[in-house]
Amino acid sequence: MRVNRIGGTLVALGGVAILLAIGVGWTALIVASVVLVGEGLAILSLTGSTPFPGGFRLAGLRVTALGLAVFIVGALGLDYLHPAVVPVSNGLIVAILIGIVLTGVGSVLIGAAAVRLIWGQRVEGHRIRRISRGSLALLAATTLLGVTGYTAYVGAIGSDQLAHPTGNADCRTPLVRYGWTYEPLNYDIADDAALQRQNPDMEHCVSQGATAGSQVVTSDGVPIGGWYIPAGNGAGPSGPTVVLVHGWGANKSEVLKYAVPLHASFNVVAFDERDGGRSGRADSTFGLRERNDVEAIIDWLEKVKHPAHIAVMGNSMGGGAAARAAAVDLRIEALILDSTHAHVSNILERRLVVDAGHPAVPGTPAILAGTWVRTGLDLTEADPIAAISALHQRPLLLIHGGADVHDLPALSVDAMYARALDAGVPVERHICPAATHGMVIDTCPTEWGQWVVAFLNRAFHLPS
Repeated sequence: MRVNRIGGTLVALGGVAILLAIGVGWTALIVASVVLVGEGLAILSLTGSTPFPGGFRLAGLRVTALGLAVFIVGALGLDYLHPAVVPVSNGLIVAILIGIVLTGVGSVLIGAAAVRLIWGQRVEGHRIRRISRGSLALLAATTLLGVTGYTAYVGAIGSDQLAHPTGNADCRTPLVRYGWTYEPLNYDIADDAALQRQNPDMEHCVSQGATAGSQVVTSDGVPIGGWYIPAGNGAGPSGPTVVLVHGWGANKSEVLKYAVPLHASFNVVAFDERDGGRSGRADSTFGLRERNDVEAIIDWLEKVKHPAHIAVMGNSMGGGAAARAAAVDLRIEALILDSTHAHVSNILERRLVVDAGHPAVPGTPAILAGTWVRTGLDLTEADPIAAISALHQRPLLLIHGGADVHDLPALSVDAMYARALDAGVPVERHICPAATHGMVIDTCPTEWGQWVVAFLNRAFHLPS
């Protein structure tokens, strides 16, 4: 009877939660409520004052309950605690995977018990009661198995899309887009002329040209291609230089817009991160391994151009790569983060909800676990906020859109600003109220230029 009451309580709580979730539009709560109802129905149908015999029944209920508990612990720990200790975060990812498997196995066992109850078992009581309880258990098993399958599907598909973005078709060069002279970085400039002949509309190119060569290669073997754009004031190679790091699915042509207010006084480098543009094919890792791309560019600058000052500006995912590079590379004297998340899990949640219409849970932990299975990488290690304190006295500029629904300001720019203040990092924060994700410079172009140029002048002790 005690177990039966637990089942009834789960069904009641789940039913109330479903109504509440529908009322407020919280899809993650709907999924959790369905799971509660499913587990409660399974308990009610297979236990009670006259529980039906059979090992499948008890095994299924126990394994499913254990799987759900393990998944919940792993998901909540990874998504809300944001553990900075790698073994802990890896352990939580393993817990998520184990939880998915156990819940699936338990659901199958419950289903087997239900089928046996309906068709293959002689028990005390009327046949109608036996069939009705068996059908209820089968419905519960199907529900739990469906949620498990959905979780595995989102983890598999979401991690694949994350690792292999569609990319940006823009292949306009600095000369084509703004009339600027530039140097190709790690490829033959003649290929740009070929691209222009092949693509009358260079905003929608059929290819990005030949893959970069061997002059700039990351520590893990990915060739990187890009452009070096000399400052308009003729400062020369030793002049202050800004490296631009694009976001997920973008490329060096897209990130050129950030060079507009910089070009007059600063040398600029725009490059393709791995798996984009002219750079080599490799899994996109949301900033984790893209840090190697940034460092390869810094190595090239130091070896070839010898700039007196280097700053890095990263947009969205590029901000994660830039922050991770700045945390370990003291050659980066100043860091600018535009529309950058504090935690990878936060922006994955919002992209699931806003772009795909999927609930944040179980989708987000499933994608993080799927990425770990696919690449062996724990993307929570790429959290930009974890790199803030390592800046010490190097200045940080945070820029964000007030209307960013993909990367909510309270969870991103505000959190990083607070972390920088706590760590004693010199930090500035600017908000463009109407800007959406990655669109600050498009929405507030004059302000963006003023914020960044003034920040760099102060960071490099240059005349205003």
